[in-house]
Amino acid sequence: MKHAGQVLLGIGLATLVATHQTAIIEVADVDGVRIGGLLLQAGAPHATTNAVSPALLRWGESGTYAGHPDAPGVMSDVFARIGGPDGTADSPVGATTMVYVASGHVIGDNLWLWRADHAAGGPVAPATNGCDHAIVVDGDDVSMYGLAAEHTLKDLSLWNGERGATYFYQSELPYDVTQAQYGDPGYAGYRVASHVQSHVAYGVGVYSFFRDHNVTVRSGIVAPPALEPSFVAPLSIFLNGHGEIKHVINDKGGASTAAGKHVNYVC
Repeated sequence: MKHAGQVLLGIGLATLVATHQTAIIEVADVDGVRIGGLLLQAGAPHATTNAVSPALLRWGESGTYAGHPDAPGVMSDVFARIGGPDGTADSPVGATTMVYVASGHVIGDNLWLWRADHAAGGPVAPATNGCDHAIVVDGDDVSMYGLAAEHTLKDLSLWNGERGATYFYQSELPYDVTQAQYGDPGYAGYRVASHVQSHVAYGVGVYSFFRDHNVTVRSGIVAPPALEPSFVAPLSIFLNGHGEIKHVINDKGGASTAAGKHVNYVC
């Protein structure tokens, strides 16, 4: 579904399924688009190449569109899942990223982006429901209100745009990774790229349940050191399982681990 007009109204908790190499929704380089009330679901990989959809929702075509503050794009009550009723060995699914924001001046309100939805009690494994990122933001002046990201296999949320803002963020690191797959590359629950100069975030939480292996993550949140004061009340939590999150943000904050303190804040 590609939209290049002015407004796309919410269509009421519809479930839309991606196919390989296509997004479910693509928004062109235009202002004032509204979408809401959607459940976006990953489809099967290509039978021959094993290629998966690069994104379930892509906002922006060129990657250079600044948008307009007086007519921002808005996505409300948008949920995405990689797995759930499928995502099994007999019916694998996947996508590279659930939501990709390439344009500026976009607002997200209540997004839950979940790899391996447990509604059907299905397995959680890279081969059955793989996904690198919950959200990647390349656009400037993008704001998120109530963002949840779950279990993806690389940085859960990756912010490359300037003047981004997040107001409440909840995330849980993947269950099914090894130290070599996740801890050693330095992946995190929330990452602001090293070149970014302006970013604010309030109430960012990163949780761990390394179900299968002993994994140590250096930081739940990674951001340029100059932006550390722009994170208000960030926290990390050890929920269960193995391993630890050594720091809340960069090298600040104590370790969240089974043997020590489960919850750590940086205030």
